[in-house]
Amino acid sequence: MTNNQDKKINVTIKQLNKSLKLFNWDLGHCLINFLVIIWLLFLGHWLFVVPADALDNPEQKVTEIVKDYILAKYPGWSREEIQVTFKFAEKTFAELEKLPEKVQLKVIEVYPEFKPLGNVIFPILVRYDDTEQKYFLRAKVEILKKVVVAAKRIKRGKVLEAGDFKLEERDVALLPQKYFVDSNFLVGKEAKISIPANSTIFEWMVGETPLIRKGSEVMLVVTAPGLKVKAKAVALEDGYRDAEIKVKREESGKVVVGKVVSESEVEVKL
Repeated sequence: MTNNQDKKINVTIKQLNKSLKLFNWDLGHCLINFLVIIWLLFLGHWLFVVPADALDNPEQKVTEIVKDYILAKYPGWSREEIQVTFKFAEKTFAELEKLPEKVQLKVIEVYPEFKPLGNVIFPILVRYDDTEQKYFLRAKVEILKKVVVAAKRIKRGKVLEAGDFKLEERDVALLPQKYFVDSNFLVGKEAKISIPANSTIFEWMVGETPLIRKGSEVMLVVTAPGLKVKAKAVALEDGYRDAEIKVKREESGKVVVGKVVSESEVEVKL
């Protein structure tokens, strides 16, 4: 065998050895990667699997205890009228989903005057086994009711009719408790102010229609034991049944105060 042949054989052997080393390294590297993947899959399963008895639909359960809390403070509302919308609570509910179904949830009473309406933060106590944990959930609480609103602009002094109103669902959580849910109660009353279209109607916006209008002529009836005198007068203000009103006698110009007894009579008892 020649020297050149010996050299070629040696080079070939070296290349084979190098290839075997690379193959062994790649095989070992792949085996390590495979083992790492298996370990991560096992760890992930151990960390994220939900137990069979885990808390189901925690958002709904928290919503119900919040509604219970609101109804305890405002028994005049119904559960169906209460709308609770949680904000930025996805992470909290994801944590609650990992807890057992037997977990106890409760809204913590921060102070007695706390009003759980509008944009609020609810402190929630979570108790299971011997563990207690607090969560703070941001929420918007609405009380949705169908209330009477102005169907069109209503001028001041107008005697109200059925066509002046419509019913619309509104959030009344932070409204004064002086709105109307039945428009029939308003028919025949009078607008005390100008009411813009689509405005919620409140008690202070309407009133009884006066029996006597300011500036109208009335009969002033003065009575005393064994005496009854009538005289013409002018009303100086609107007058309502059985309410007192100022009138001015036409003959003398004297202003007296009497009680409205009808659409045309004001009585003064001496």
